[in-house]
Amino acid sequence: MADIRVGLIGIGGMGGCHYENYKSAKGAKLVAVADVRFEMAQEKTKGTDVKVYADYKEMLANEELDMIDICTPSFLHADMAIACLEAGYHVLCEKPMTLTADEAQRVLEATKRTDKNFMAAHVVRFMAPYVYLRSVIQSGELGKLMRLDMKRISSIPAWSWEDWMRDESRSGGVITDLSIHDIDYVQSILGMPDSISSYHYGLKNNNDFAQTEMVYGDILVSCEGTWYNAPIPFHATYLAVFENGYVESSGKLYKNGKEVGVESTEKVSDVDLGINIGNDNGYLNEIQYFIDCIHNGTKPTLVTPESSAQTMTLVDKIKAVAKKL
Repeated sequence: MADIRVGLIGIGGMGGCHYENYKSAKGAKLVAVADVRFEMAQEKTKGTDVKVYADYKEMLANEELDMIDICTPSFLHADMAIACLEAGYHVLCEKPMTLTADEAQRVLEATKRTDKNFMAAHVVRFMAPYVYLRSVIQSGELGKLMRLDMKRISSIPAWSWEDWMRDESRSGGVITDLSIHDIDYVQSILGMPDSISSYHYGLKNNNDFAQTEMVYGDILVSCEGTWYNAPIPFHATYLAVFENGYVESSGKLYKNGKEVGVESTEKVSDVDLGINIGNDNGYLNEIQYFIDCIHNGTKPTLVTPESSAQTMTLVDKIKAVAKKL
């Protein structure tokens, strides 16, 4: 079977992460990259046969491609995804799917019009500690979930192109850009909550953080996301307490105090991405999953367009009720 021919739009921080992972992906070949920072893209792809463009529309016009991977600033996702779907390409799009629920509906409508595969790259759904927790919740092996506390801590992302991440109109701020990882994960398993409360500091003094609590019957879920004006290494943790035990991820994975051996989360490459995250194989897992869906002629089920749009609805609801600190 011929390789899926991939065009990557954006090869900055997250785009660079995806670029490195295509070197290990099976059944696909990255043939072209488009980035407005043309010389930077040339430097990153130096020594390869990857064609570089400054304009993604020029790439689409000149290359024979099957799939587009969008890794651009979040405010560009909706229009780019729709344009690529309507041009006849399968689309993998970095999270968030869009900036708002209304924009997500536009993308959802485009997926129905074109019948092409679309998946928002919600990488946490593919990361081993979270895959394991999902299996424990769904199997009921520790009884009913009672409490889930999720934290995603980071320093302020001052590294982004034209500082777009600190501009809420372009990134959506810490809730839409960072806390969405945990919000989406919870939504993918438990659905929409019965009630929501949230506190949001907002971008002040180069700090932006939010604490959200969601109630599902008698289950309480907390999601904390932070951008602090301090050199804090990125880390994500959770503590899930069940009727008959607990699961904890805090650098290592534990069930009832015993370390759990799960799929490796080691780095795919040692290339410095220039951003405050590691390049573990959750990214490769999601890319490979999407490629395999195209080869098999199936729609993604681990992350559906409808589920990603539902996450944007939940994010909008959280931001609407959040009390400003």
